[in-house]
Amino acid sequence: MISNKKLIHIDKILKKNLKQAINKKNYDFALRLIELSAHLKYNYAFDDTLYDEELENSLKQISNSLFKSEKIVPNEDVVLFYDYFGYDNRGLTQQYLRALLRLNKRIILVFESKNRHYKNEAILAEIEHYNNKEIYYLEGNDRIELCKSLINIILAEKPKHILMHLVPWDTIAYIAFYKIQGIIRYQINLTDHAFWLGVDITDINIEFRSFGQNLSEQLRKIPSHKNKILPYYPILSETPFQGFDFDTKNKKILFSGSTFYKILGNNLEFLETIHKILQLDDNLIFVFAGSGNGTSINKFIDDHKLNNRIFLIGDRYDLYEIMKNVDYYISTFPYIGALMTQIAVASGLPVFAYVHPKNLVSDIKDLFYKSDRFKSFDNLDTLVKEFSIEYKKNTPKSLYNNLMITEKEFSENLEKIFNGENPMSFLEKKYDVLESYQTFNSLMIEAENLYNPVFENTINKFLTSGERFRMFQDYKLRYYKKVFKENKILFLKTLYYQLTGKI
Repeated sequence: MISNKKLIHIDKILKKNLKQAINKKNYDFALRLIELSAHLKYNYAFDDTLYDEELENSLKQISNSLFKSEKIVPNEDVVLFYDYFGYDNRGLTQQYLRALLRLNKRIILVFESKNRHYKNEAILAEIEHYNNKEIYYLEGNDRIELCKSLINIILAEKPKHILMHLVPWDTIAYIAFYKIQGIIRYQINLTDHAFWLGVDITDINIEFRSFGQNLSEQLRKIPSHKNKILPYYPILSETPFQGFDFDTKNKKILFSGSTFYKILGNNLEFLETIHKILQLDDNLIFVFAGSGNGTSINKFIDDHKLNNRIFLIGDRYDLYEIMKNVDYYISTFPYIGALMTQIAVASGLPVFAYVHPKNLVSDIKDLFYKSDRFKSFDNLDTLVKEFSIEYKKNTPKSLYNNLMITEKEFSENLEKIFNGENPMSFLEKKYDVLESYQTFNSLMIEAENLYNPVFENTINKFLTSGERFRMFQDYKLRYYKKVFKENKILFLKTLYYQLTGKI
């Protein structure tokens, strides 16, 4: 079991070791500690802030120790797009690339790694026939070499604008972008509801809704003049429909999708709601696309004997085509899938979205700012009731594409942001977001302890077994108990070496 108290204690241990690592110039270890600390903050939101000055100052210190400051005279129409993910139809890579094409910018597309386990064919296809571009993959055997590779790319290309499409614990981009003067750095705030590194290297913070802007101003302490709102539109993939491996004849299909963690929380109220909806008609089924830890989901399906009513179909690249072949869409909660909901709206599906008044992380009305036709419900009984009414109507699909920003408008507004303007300031709404942030923290702790345990794997990802043993007392105790149970002679030897300082 984890708690905020335990996480704060672990973070203090990480930072104590971080200082020692920097003093010893053990920078690889130091960067792993920073990434781990940031990862835990991202996962659990256990701090009362979304800005960690100590982590950011540590990155600056490492950067200053390794690299000299460089000042460039930028080329006016050159934009470097740094894409950590490089993941087709996820994030906002393709939207920004299309905008840069429309603006006739020289595009410098930089991926963090060539050894990716997911596809980026659609991303590369966006600029395949565009001549004024260069594509790079960072090269190097460790984090420091990758930083150097990125710095060299910047010095060679001399961009005026850098669009940062970062993972929340990205240390490589931070170190490199911190050392270059003469550029303007734009944070594309993908995870606006959670922690990320990079506040101090952000010149302009591009939000997609007012909720994120309020979080940035109140909890990241980013001044209001640095924050700009730019809603996005969905990328509608042309991947052919891959079909379903179950019978859909004479069935009505309710569809949703996301990474699994987005529906784990509040005692699995999302699945409970689906169960209620399915009771409306035996010919209604629920299909869910996505991946993650499905243990709790599969248990719920088995416990409620819903194996022929709920179908998990995994990650799919044909989401737009799927939505043309289903009848209704329900947005995920307690965390909404904004892009998925946009695709559903673009497909003409009736959309049912739930936003708890104390959890505004799921409020995405700013993405449908052109009309009030996009509705969300503030309680689940109303959602089920309205679904029942819609189900009985059996009305045909209707296209609501005109609710969202267009590709052309997106590029025009990005150009205005490049020129120092704030073109969509009319979307700004000021309100207190602390309660929503605290709700997010409670939900993530609940998910970790009951449904989706990732804490141990996160620790193990960044630290070796020896490092864990030296840093954390509970790891030592668990190790000693295991050895004592399996081999008492080895236990005595281990204890001797520990007490004498030889381990």
